[in-house]
Amino acid sequence: MNVQFGGLLAIAVAAFIAPLLARLIPGRLVPPVVLEVLAGMAIGPQALGLVQPTGGVYVLYLLGFGFLLFLAGQEVEVERFRGPTFRVTGLSFAVSVGIAFPIAEGLRQIARGADLRLLALALTASSLGVIVPVLRDAKVVDTDFGQVAIMAGSVGEFGALLLLTVLFSADPEPTWEQFAYVFALGAAALVGALGLRRLWRSPWLRRALLQTDQSTSQLRVRGGFVVLLAFAALAHKFGVDALLGAFIGGIVLNVADSDDRPSQERYQGKLHAIGYGFLVPVFFIVTGVQFDLKALFASRSSLALMPAILAGILVARALPALLYRRRLGARPAVAAGFLQATTLTFPVVVAEVGQSLSLLDSATSAALVGAALLSVLLFPAAALALRPWTRPGGDAVQEPGRSWPR
Repeated sequence: MNVQFGGLLAIAVAAFIAPLLARLIPGRLVPPVVLEVLAGMAIGPQALGLVQPTGGVYVLYLLGFGFLLFLAGQEVEVERFRGPTFRVTGLSFAVSVGIAFPIAEGLRQIARGADLRLLALALTASSLGVIVPVLRDAKVVDTDFGQVAIMAGSVGEFGALLLLTVLFSADPEPTWEQFAYVFALGAAALVGALGLRRLWRSPWLRRALLQTDQSTSQLRVRGGFVVLLAFAALAHKFGVDALLGAFIGGIVLNVADSDDRPSQERYQGKLHAIGYGFLVPVFFIVTGVQFDLKALFASRSSLALMPAILAGILVARALPALLYRRRLGARPAVAAGFLQATTLTFPVVVAEVGQSLSLLDSATSAALVGAALLSVLLFPAAALALRPWTRPGGDAVQEPGRSWPR
């Protein structure tokens, strides 16, 4: 028991110190999540040995993972899925998938025997949970640039999870059944959003939510957790990744919660305090704790493969962001490319799935996770170095000839 509390204390200290250190870096080019992952590696079993990813630590890690995607889903403006932002980011993701397969075939020359589909999918995902904090700290979430970047991350994360779910399942089943499961989950999300929106607006529940907003009951917050766990459980029931359900739950709650703006802001503030103040840092720190540094350095092939995968991610995800140039301008489009090339959680999932199905060896899995960590370390910093992304009025910077505002 003392070991568990000692580990949790080490995690809490790391979560507190990481943002302080990030503020000391000139230009704040390194987001706190990068330092949280590195701190996890430092306090994990491969270094100081203060934390073991077991027991209560692992439970908090899973909760942080789900809550991260839950909050990310709430950042998505669903109406934009019907507009030009969705079309251009969806096209960008499709181009990424097309580029990823020939790159993955080249990577297989180093990673002998690795599954082509898994390698390709690992190159196409974005980590919305990393992108959103970067945009939030830069105060550009509500700008056109911020919404394009969030939509690109949403499509990249959702699309990659969807493809992984359809192609690879913990319970091997025909592909048509996996499509049916995903379709059923989507239908459940639509019904849930409409039903929850109607329930949320009912006079008796609305009155109860407002009356308990400042009390110990915190009914609205508890309702948010019900939605999160309901869709995670529903996704698991359908044979779909529960994390995909958490992301959908966030979208559903965002659609359903149509209260007045002050109430919404208070509610979002509470959820952000729980997530970004507690659960989400635990996820990033324990991700570093679980990183198998020994496996990475035990093989020359994994060391050679890691920068190759990083370059593949950059080409597959950043290059299609040139499609945003007409809308955002050249410089913001490049920045958006770096952001949507940032990936962390999905390569970890791919590595675990690949090893469990004997489609990836330990060296390739370690290289995947290592490349993902490097993408989080390097790509957001590169995007931040390209600021300003927006004009003082909040709109995305457009290309005025060849000069850029400073």
